[in-house]
Amino acid sequence: MLRQWRIALIMMVVMAFGIFISACGSTTSTGSSSTPTSGSTPAASTAGTPGAYNCVSGSLTTNGSTALGPLVVKVAADYQSKCSGASITTQQTASGAGLTAVEGGNAGVGNSDVYASATKYPDLVDHQVAVIPFAVVINSQVTGVTNLTSAQIKGIYTGKTTNWSQVGGPSLPIVAISRAAGSGTRVTFEQFVLGTGETVSGASHITASTTGAVQKAVAQTAGAIAYIAASGIGTLKAISIDGVAESDANIQNNTYKFWNVEHMYTKGPATGLAQALIDYMTSPTGKQLAAGLHFIDVTTVPQTILATRQPAA
Repeated sequence: MLRQWRIALIMMVVMAFGIFISACGSTTSTGSSSTPTSGSTPAASTAGTPGAYNCVSGSLTTNGSTALGPLVVKVAADYQSKCSGASITTQQTASGAGLTAVEGGNAGVGNSDVYASATKYPDLVDHQVAVIPFAVVINSQVTGVTNLTSAQIKGIYTGKTTNWSQVGGPSLPIVAISRAAGSGTRVTFEQFVLGTGETVSGASHITASTTGAVQKAVAQTAGAIAYIAASGIGTLKAISIDGVAESDANIQNNTYKFWNVEHMYTKGPATGLAQALIDYMTSPTGKQLAAGLHFIDVTTVPQTILATRQPAA
């Protein structure tokens, strides 16, 4: 009996020792999660928060409107400061050139002050990013003129009115400054202010290729008059049209008629960096940058008023 008890005791000790050795030599595999280092930053901010953005790496070229261009440059620079893998180049040419570039595959985004023709550009998708006010501006030597009627402006830009004394100003020859054909600013001016095309010509007529060129020409040319994006007014003298001054409120109630919708067109639906830039243009940060350049949040203008800028079907 004693012998059997000893054998059982020895067997129990051996089994216990075996279990101990097995436990020491085994490993357990479990799912693990990494913890970010304290210096790491998220690739994108949380959706829905002020200034939300989505970082996308790659290169993008935008082309077109010199009125919208400064805003695109500013928003793109801010986006790139947050997203180092993005490289965005903005070519400021004209609305027509931008539409041609994106349709032809030479730009990822075409910036335009006007709607693209569905017949001419059937592949383009419209992304409306802001409302842009325009203004009629005059040289500082044109004293006593703070308002012109549409009819008076038409008289100037059809070459019938040639001296400021004819519209209540000083005896000073009028120098009309136009934008080149293809400019969205010019299209908007002809359609919503003149109601006709510009026909002024001769020594009293200058054509400027960009918003910046208009600024310089008006400032330096005695008797000059021009039309320009409100963001480019600077120190120039803006006048009322038909007794209504350019202002956000007057655009939002459609009493001031010289404005348009700003578009960023893509060939087919926007993707990748193009979509990310367009999203950032309309984000709270983008809207804040736009307001600083005198653009208006497109969502603050009633749809019935925005519809007045859509081309007839």
